[in-house]
Amino acid sequence: MVQHLQSLLLILAVSAPLLASSQTLTEVLSSRDDLSTLRTLVGQFPGLLDGVASAGGTILAPSNQAFANFLRAAGVDSPASLPTDTVRSLLTYHVLPQALDGETLSAPGGAVAETALASGAFANLGGGPNVLFASAYGSVGLDEEASGLKIYSGVGAPANVTTGDIVFNNGFVHVISSVLNLPQTPSQTAETAALTILLSALEQTNLTSTVDSTPRLTVFAPSDEAFSASGIDLSALSVQQLGEVLQYHTIVGDLVGYSTELEDGQEYKTLAGPAVRVHKRGGQLFVNDVAVALGNVITTNGVAHVLSGILLPSAPGAPSGPSSGTPTSGSSSTGISPSGGSIQTSQTSGAEAVSTQSTFYLPVLASVIMTSTLLSLA
Repeated sequence: MVQHLQSLLLILAVSAPLLASSQTLTEVLSSRDDLSTLRTLVGQFPGLLDGVASAGGTILAPSNQAFANFLRAAGVDSPASLPTDTVRSLLTYHVLPQALDGETLSAPGGAVAETALASGAFANLGGGPNVLFASAYGSVGLDEEASGLKIYSGVGAPANVTTGDIVFNNGFVHVISSVLNLPQTPSQTAETAALTILLSALEQTNLTSTVDSTPRLTVFAPSDEAFSASGIDLSALSVQQLGEVLQYHTIVGDLVGYSTELEDGQEYKTLAGPAVRVHKRGGQLFVNDVAVALGNVITTNGVAHVLSGILLPSAPGAPSGPSSGTPTSGSSSTGISPSGGSIQTSQTSGAEAVSTQSTFYLPVLASVIMTSTLLSLA
């Protein structure tokens, strides 16, 4: 009874500002000069926002400058130069069917939110739409102190919420500093993020197709620095041994391992058989004893967490074998290399620091355009 009363009070608290607003979504968008590019793009797709306008929801609205930066990095002059399907997918990824205010999205632990992006090219989750991760506490939602609210999407830098809680009669508009990154397959994600050793290992073991096509997949992806620091000579491993190492970095099933779904102290069975154990402590997420350097990278078929070390099972059936990588006493910060988008890890004594600088716009967009073109030819 108490739990139901608390839930009712929460719903009323979120709904109160909506009841107080008489502006429609169209009126809100039309009233803001900094959202004119978004209005123009939405106008190309009649009915795109009808569901949110009538039933309620949330719009993550890139500013005019966000679109200008996106187009400039992509080397095009206007959205008209982009494939229509790509523009539609981009827009639907910024639409959430639930009315979520800034307080809800900024709660400790972060929040996974469904979007309207249900296209098979970007949402291979067994029938549901793809998601994004919102957090004011870093990429796994566990930083000890809150910073600004960020939206984590596909591979690349997160978007900052610059103006939040613009209320319309059925929901909220949050203005964001950059266009969200469309989800890519795990192998495309590894390539875009310059996880070259992981990508090469997938190709050597013929596992690329498997990880790219399996729905509801969670990948723990070691950075190149993690592989190099491990001291393991991957070239000395047989294809079968290398495949087992990769499978130990992958879980699949009903649960998609977004950080909000991974429970402290819980074991999760990997494709290799032995389980890994998750820990949440000191403002960090650990898999076995390896810290997550960058969490909640949304992929087409699940999620990837970039690791600061390599996971190694100690013996067949052992749930939490020794791992090679970052010790539990340190934390990993993540930066985006300006030379090629590579993910770099380093030791810090404080909370995770994620660079908001990005060189991912062009490779991400190029990959998306190529995917859309191939689909249109199919």
